[in-house]
Amino acid sequence: MVVEAASDTGSEAIGMHGGVKFYRGAAKVARAYVEADHSRADDYYLAEGSGLAQRFAATPDGVTAKGDPDAESYESWVAGIDVDTGTKKGRLRQDGNALRFVEVTVNGPKTWSLAAALHPDVSAALDAAQDRATGQIVAFLTQHATTRVGPRGRQVQVPVGQIEAAVIRHHTSRAGDPHRHLHVQINARVWADGKWRGLHSVGVRDMIEAINGIGHAAVATDPEFRAVLATHGLTLDAMSGEINQLASYIGAFSARTSQIHRNIDRYEAEWRRDHPARNPVRSSGRFGTGAPGPTPARTRSPRSAALTWWRGGTKSCATSANATPEPVTVESVQAAWINRDGTADWAIAQLSAKRSAWNAADVRGRVEMLLADANLGAEPAARIELAQDITARAVARCTPLLSAEDVPEHVRALTSHEVLEVEADIVRRLAQRSQEPAKRLRATARGMVRIDPGQAAVVGTLAGTGQLVVVEGAAGAGKTTALRATRQLLEVQGHRLVVVTPTLKAAEVAAAETGAKGHSAAWLIHQHGWRWDGEGHWARNPDAQPSPVAQLRRGDLLLVDEAGMLDQDTARALLTIADETGARMALVGDRHQLPAVGRGGLLDHAVAWAHPTAVGTLETVHRFSDPNYAALSLKMRRGDNPASVFDELHRRGQIVVHPSDIERDAALAVAGASGDLVVADTREQVAALNAAIRNQRHDLPESDGVLVTARGEQIGFGDRVATRRNDADLGVANRQTWTVTSIGDDGSLTLRSKGRDRAIPAEYAARFVELAYATTIHGAQGETVDRAHVAIGETTGAAAAYVAMTRGRHGNTAHLVADNIDDARKQWVEVSGRDRADLGPAHAKRQALDAVDRYGSRKRRQPVQETRRPSPTGGVSLGL
Repeated sequence: MVVEAASDTGSEAIGMHGGVKFYRGAAKVARAYVEADHSRADDYYLAEGSGLAQRFAATPDGVTAKGDPDAESYESWVAGIDVDTGTKKGRLRQDGNALRFVEVTVNGPKTWSLAAALHPDVSAALDAAQDRATGQIVAFLTQHATTRVGPRGRQVQVPVGQIEAAVIRHHTSRAGDPHRHLHVQINARVWADGKWRGLHSVGVRDMIEAINGIGHAAVATDPEFRAVLATHGLTLDAMSGEINQLASYIGAFSARTSQIHRNIDRYEAEWRRDHPARNPVRSSGRFGTGAPGPTPARTRSPRSAALTWWRGGTKSCATSANATPEPVTVESVQAAWINRDGTADWAIAQLSAKRSAWNAADVRGRVEMLLADANLGAEPAARIELAQDITARAVARCTPLLSAEDVPEHVRALTSHEVLEVEADIVRRLAQRSQEPAKRLRATARGMVRIDPGQAAVVGTLAGTGQLVVVEGAAGAGKTTALRATRQLLEVQGHRLVVVTPTLKAAEVAAAETGAKGHSAAWLIHQHGWRWDGEGHWARNPDAQPSPVAQLRRGDLLLVDEAGMLDQDTARALLTIADETGARMALVGDRHQLPAVGRGGLLDHAVAWAHPTAVGTLETVHRFSDPNYAALSLKMRRGDNPASVFDELHRRGQIVVHPSDIERDAALAVAGASGDLVVADTREQVAALNAAIRNQRHDLPESDGVLVTARGEQIGFGDRVATRRNDADLGVANRQTWTVTSIGDDGSLTLRSKGRDRAIPAEYAARFVELAYATTIHGAQGETVDRAHVAIGETTGAAAAYVAMTRGRHGNTAHLVADNIDDARKQWVEVSGRDRADLGPAHAKRQALDAVDRYGSRKRRQPVQETRRPSPTGGVSLGL
């Protein structure tokens, strides 16, 4: 029984967090699942009855409240029973994989929850605003959700006539801290085309951007919520959504929350060890096959300790934050002041900058966020009309990737002229550079580093005459050695090797290891005039004067390392610079490793267009001390028989299966504390692991000076940290790692790495310095260590798993949470099939065609005969 995270998109820094979840399994366990997401401390914050949820029925005409179900009726609702009549909603699957509901979570910035904990009237206003947001989300889903009808292979998508939703309100997290959030569960059984059918859940997943945007903007722009805040002297920051007067307290509260979570996890692990036959709900979202046991930490002291601490902490916060609690005037933008066409243009410009294709829901989500960023204050009806109108204008400005009129709404088949133009120009420039065969220069061994025959062939191609050279290599295949030899050979000819990479950190490593000039791609194109203008457009300043070190000469080799991670706007700029200066161009990377964040596909286009004589490969793996693992890594790279690869890794002891993420994180903490590299999918996972590893370490010197960052991380003397923003004045780059050697009374830091010291002011330290015992997959690419461990989860893709499992020379271990080895193998196979790369609009068009073929085309909405649809009677209309 699984709750699956169904969205790989990172959430906005504000608003709703996370993606859509699919719940499959027993109805009884569903109750334990929602109860596990908060603590008994809710009794302090909530003054309501014991109802588990609120139930709603919705049609395209409106949303109706159906009352508060008790535990028994909630379980019936989850199981697909019509709670009002007691009858089944059509033919129901009874197996463990049956989809029961689709869930999204409505929450907001942390300061909203703090303000609600401080002031009862803010609490009531926030609850009311979140209720209104929930109604708007349910209404949106009712208007856009579909089901599929017809024989297999010829199904079409039809609009739903009615959906049902359950809303579970939580005021606390598992740690007992203030955390207002709602679980909105959409029942998998919907009324459509005359009978109960199954919800097209993929369509709901693909609406996540709109759901996120509506959920945030509905509260952030709510006049009643903002007015109550103002009576306590509290104001919202339009861009972040945080309450200005409380933002500085988030770090301390988050640090305490993390510590309580770790204590709770330890108690749960101990309980599970002592009760192996009973499986409590796991915080990873996976459920045991046995009967659900009680959540053990609820009966132990951390809960009451947490509640005591939060009571004292919020009172202290109230005293400090409201030293002068004078009411303030609400300052907001009226709906009539919004430039609708300008906002539509801005929404498309932002989407174009980050992705190749989108759907109308993506546009709606972006519009909602822009309205919140503009500090809009408006009644729900006015904001909804404004958002819908701007969305319609923006969609009308898009270029469809598919010409058919029956493309389902959820399929990402929209793009822009600018996106298409960039890719077309890249392809044109690549094709022009590939017209002539490339002559290979013979690489002699005299005076050069020692290389194998495969490396020698690549070096000869790189140093030859090809105007476009493409080199692909497996992880650990000796790329750095080949580049060092290339630099030496080019220097003999009087030419330079100039290496650019997607990140400054990687550029500095490449420069140090090859001896060539190394820059970030962003720095080089900035030197040549490329900028984002104030309207979100990528443009070039024709008067830019690049510094001498940024100037290329005819015959120089501009080599892009990790080229697969380069976005298309940057790639186009680099190709333009090379064309203007007469420099040769080389792209080095691996399409099996991490893709670009945003519109990518450069390496795929280059492989397709480059002259065959200018394409080289590095296939002999040198990195690993065990040659058998080197061969196994190539199977992972190609995706050959993933089940067999899993079995071999498990036999070698390189697969570890844990009963829950608590035990998994504990094992990773031990590994990280010993000095091994620990890798995870998301920054949230990495932050939790960093705290656990720091807590596990025993070699940190005792010190009273501890910096609590804005994210709530505790950083002390001797900690391994990373800087997360490039700053030339400070001499630091994003993802560079350092050791803390001193902490100032003002929160400033002194960092040391490779004999270099950097003085970091308090403001930068609080915002852009993080613990670095664990890292994300993107942070790990390019690293080579002795041993590496990776947490494999529901968002891990094939490229991420391959990168993580090839970092260690002497050992690479994957950690999975599963009920048994068969479940773990299934997860591994699923990981090998996940590919979320954005490879440009041409690739997006193929994906859209595949989606239409797989999920069916759209059937036009027909007038619904109300007599054939169960009427949501007996409730209270919400007027939405």
